[in-house]
Amino acid sequence: MSGVMGRIARAPMQWFLYGVGGLALAVSAAFGGFAPVEKTEPVLKVGEVNAGTPWNVKITAVRLVKDLEPQISLKDKADHWLAVIAEVEITDVESRHDIRDIVLAKDIPGVLHYEFNGNGPELAREVVVTSDGTRVEALHPGLTEKVAFLWEVKPDSVPTKIEVEIMGKTYRESSLTGLMEWLDLAPRAVLTVPVEDKRNG
Repeated sequence: MSGVMGRIARAPMQWFLYGVGGLALAVSAAFGGFAPVEKTEPVLKVGEVNAGTPWNVKITAVRLVKDLEPQISLKDKADHWLAVIAEVEITDVESRHDIRDIVLAKDIPGVLHYEFNGNGPELAREVVVTSDGTRVEALHPGLTEKVAFLWEVKPDSVPTKIEVEIMGKTYRESSLTGLMEWLDLAPRAVLTVPVEDKRNG
């Protein structure tokens, strides 16, 4: 059967299929069947290790601290630091220099922005060793280092808790270079941490 008569003969079945498809979409929409599934990060507690690659991370505290000179200087002397303190172990076979990527603090009130990202989440301005305040340039495999990720915040910024994300990367072939690289920086775990005010010692 061809031509106009063929199209007419096929039309009822097509209409039936369209009707069934429309009904399935309507039912699915009502119950969220076709809704995208949001990926949620594991929720951690303070002091709990988040293991993965290329680093293992344990958040131990968040504190407000004053000037850390001469090692690190505030842009405005009236400001203070918000410090996320963590123990970090590199699980990659090579030393890592992308230290600021490890931790992200979200929605810090009064944060002094250094990145061109409006008012979004901010990577730490500095990372220092907690024992002596020296700036961290690299972390090395097989060694666990206690470090502080630092954000400069305004004088009236005294949060009682903040949300911290531990970030991760995927080792895969780069579509640009064709080489195996650590790419796709994304949250790996999240925790809410109380903030200790240590500005006076």
